[in-house]
Amino acid sequence: MDVAKDKKYFKKNNYFIFIPKANKIEPIEVNLNIKFEELLGINSQKEIVLKNTQNFLEDQPSNNILLWGAKGMGKSTLIKCVIDHVNTKSKNQIKLLEVLNNSINNLIDIVYQLSKIKCKFVIYIDDISFKKDETDFRLFKTLVEGSLLSHVKNVKYYITSNLRHLSHRAELNVVNDLESKESNQNLISLSDRFGCWVGFHDSDQEQFLKIVQHYLKKSSIKYSKNIEKLALRWTVEKGNFSGRTAEQFVKNIKISNIF
Repeated sequence: MDVAKDKKYFKKNNYFIFIPKANKIEPIEVNLNIKFEELLGINSQKEIVLKNTQNFLEDQPSNNILLWGAKGMGKSTLIKCVIDHVNTKSKNQIKLLEVLNNSINNLIDIVYQLSKIKCKFVIYIDDISFKKDETDFRLFKTLVEGSLLSHVKNVKYYITSNLRHLSHRAELNVVNDLESKESNQNLISLSDRFGCWVGFHDSDQEQFLKIVQHYLKKSSIKYSKNIEKLALRWTVEKGNFSGRTAEQFVKNIKISNIF
């Protein structure tokens, strides 16, 4: 792989994806249906990620970020939106490169090639988790902090996971306290290498309905008690009050023409 051969599309595009079978980084058109300002209920998380991203763009101290926690609460959406938000306000641009979590073993080549390009890159990996003895676990841990490639100045990692420590606790035959301690330390050894942790927590009914109202307004649909009743019934079926559930509900009533 030699993505450094043609640098032109790095100037023309801001979103990219690594295609493993072709062994290429390709630009991809992304039409975000929501803006950074419209992300509701995660103000503190937005502030942290925005400040870090601005610092990275401006060559100020910045971190790799782990966004962890409740599903459907905007972790991945925040990453995509913050890139768009920062780029619309700056002459310099940050490029977002998505690497699917089954392509971790390609990161050595990817990061090395990106280091040759005069652009800033955020490598985005969604919904990542490992078993602690996996080869990819050890490789990614080294790449984040430990390798010479960890010091590449134009690359940061923004990753999402439902797991705070990215690792599933394995069933171990631990025979003493020392082995138990070592096992636990290894379990958190990857997440500990991220300088910034941003936690996302389950929303409540009140916040859910505010998000529903926001999406309804965007779709020029009037909020009503009947729609509220349908929305709450939807949450029972989905089992949560997440922003994703709110968006899916509004899409569903638009499709069904129930308003």
